[in-house]
Amino acid sequence: MVEATARLRNFEGVVSTLAERGHIVRIAARPKKCRLRVPPRMDHPSVSVVECPTERSDAWAEVVRPLRATRDYARFLDPLFGHAEALRGRANGVVASAFLRFCERHAWLKRRWRLIGQALGIVEEVIPSDPAFDRFVESERPDIILITPLIQFSSYQTDYVKSAHQLGIPIALLVFSWDNLTSKGLMRVIPDRVFVWNRTQRWEAVRLHGAPARDVVVTGAPRFDRFFALRPSIDRVRFCREHGLDPRRPFIAYLCSSDFVAPREVEFVRRWVGEIRRSTDSALRSCGVLVRLHPASTPQWEGADLSDLPGVAVQQPEASGDAEQSLYDSLHHAAAAVGLNTSALLEAGIVGKAVHTILASDSAPGQQGSVHFDYLLRSDGGLLTVARNFDEHRAQLAAALASDSPRCERSLRFIEGFVRPHGLDQPATPIMVREIERLAAIRKRPRRRTPLWHYPARLALMAWIPGWIARARGGAPPRRPGGAKGLAESAAPSLATPRATELAEPGRREPLG
Repeated sequence: MVEATARLRNFEGVVSTLAERGHIVRIAARPKKCRLRVPPRMDHPSVSVVECPTERSDAWAEVVRPLRATRDYARFLDPLFGHAEALRGRANGVVASAFLRFCERHAWLKRRWRLIGQALGIVEEVIPSDPAFDRFVESERPDIILITPLIQFSSYQTDYVKSAHQLGIPIALLVFSWDNLTSKGLMRVIPDRVFVWNRTQRWEAVRLHGAPARDVVVTGAPRFDRFFALRPSIDRVRFCREHGLDPRRPFIAYLCSSDFVAPREVEFVRRWVGEIRRSTDSALRSCGVLVRLHPASTPQWEGADLSDLPGVAVQQPEASGDAEQSLYDSLHHAAAAVGLNTSALLEAGIVGKAVHTILASDSAPGQQGSVHFDYLLRSDGGLLTVARNFDEHRAQLAAALASDSPRCERSLRFIEGFVRPHGLDQPATPIMVREIERLAAIRKRPRRRTPLWHYPARLALMAWIPGWIARARGGAPPRRPGGAKGLAESAAPSLATPRATELAEPGRREPLG
């Protein structure tokens, strides 16, 4: 279950392997700018796509989003995020401005962030699963639900976790990216399993999201398995000539970040090139530079022209039919890689390149203003060689260009711990597939009974929350769908007994979706 089929790119191997092993994979997503379709690399007779509901149909529809947004905001009051200004700023954008002003007037609320989160967690527990989501899940009859990314601010996917628990269907979160557990919202309702990349993400899932440690499984990062298997598709001389670089000189790959991290990166790149050209080291002063754009930073680069900078070439990922192969070739032939805060730094480490950065808070507020950047510095020995100023940076890059070693052992040690913790030669995809099949084979009891205290709590919440939301928004209370009847139905016990879903026995060919 994904927000959009494009989100599946990090799990192509997982989906394909499940299909090849005889499982039926049903991709549930919502259409965005185009019709739903199976991504080309996952084209298989056992893989199909279906549109899923994304809005609640009951009396809670208008209250769950602001409640969840407030809870997501509260997590960033944790002192762990004390330096993460960029993340807190983004969280501010999802919560009502009147509530932010209320917090500013009552500073004690920020000091009680943990109590706020716990109280909102109890409210989330009281909110029932939605009948429309329940009906959709029951109609698909899955043996297991796999969900990603789940942690988007006030995400509707939370309601599918509720439905899975209500109906007795095992559900697992596949962590989409390296920064997801710290840079966005909470899980809110914990799935039966959380599949993470490494020990760091395991700590995040337990400490920051409240997942039981026993239910967090370290698999490695399946998204990089294909990248590990790539080899150069072009020799260095031809590569350099195609990109307008001098093949007689080494070149540095500058890997751009997203606009969220570096909204003024064009300006920074110009300054960076000018600074390395001032080096007293002749190799660094005359080296080539390949600026590879980030797919999400296209707008600020539209109209940007670096042609006045000698020895600098710009590479657009979308210009290549295979962006991964293009990135691999660029890194393989580069002497070193430089970036501010982007996942492409991980690919550089996989190729075994020395990876460098310089602290650039003015041009890149999302660099140090995030938590996951620290992981590149400290986790598993660290990946980045960090400079506090351009003098340090020039010296570090000059040393990298002078190195005779084609592979940086520090980078590879980091990659083994952060991307492939079961061993550099152990792909993550088979490990994740094995754990998915193991979870699908268990029998999970549906939640047949609602705790009695939930019913008066629901009535109290539905009487109070609309007014609270209205005050936070500075407007009139929202209308409740169905009026008093809808409210009573949402608070009263259901007369229908959820179907006890029979789960797959080991070796049985049943749907996995």
